[in-house]
Amino acid sequence: MLISPTDQQKDFIRRNLALLEDYDRQRPEGHPYAFHLHSGRVAQDVKTLSKAAGYNDIECDALYWATLPHDIGKTALPIEIWDLKDKPTEDQRATRRTHTWRGVDIVRTEFGEECNTDPFLTLLIDIMENHHETLNGVGFLGKTEGELSKNVRIACICDAFDGWSVYRPHFKDRDLSAASVIKRMEFEKTGQFDADLLTLFKELKTKEA
Repeated sequence: MLISPTDQQKDFIRRNLALLEDYDRQRPEGHPYAFHLHSGRVAQDVKTLSKAAGYNDIECDALYWATLPHDIGKTALPIEIWDLKDKPTEDQRATRRTHTWRGVDIVRTEFGEECNTDPFLTLLIDIMENHHETLNGVGFLGKTEGELSKNVRIACICDAFDGWSVYRPHFKDRDLSAASVIKRMEFEKTGQFDADLLTLFKELKTKEA
């Protein structure tokens, strides 16, 4: 069951998004990939895709709010780990990957045992912990198809799409159009995303173009 967050939970999300925005302000001037803006775009895409996938309005609202804070764990990492001129090394990549469980730690520190019983917090943690997982097991934690909820599968598609749509120096001359990014997800990343949901997402983005 998906339920909307309480006022207390919404306040927590807003506070941590504000901290994420402050974190972005500390990064080098002119950096192209602001995490707090990414969070909003991904959450909106999750809401749109879940609606198209048959979720009701309350469920879509819950998914929107649960997705908004998915990257707050990045604030626990050193600024310089993000804005690199070249592709990150394996060590740098491993450090970056810790933002998922660091975010979960922030949530659990705030809400304690409530995280184990509250349906909204359970949803939020599921998305936060698993939004970089893949159906074929090559994600951060190596989880596979049977371990990933439909909610997470939706979030994974939307997060990856936005992440690959915003220029960063190591992308060089890569085509960042929606059609090209989705093509990359379909063919270069075969097996990583839920095929039916990705097809639906493609249809939505085609209509937006």
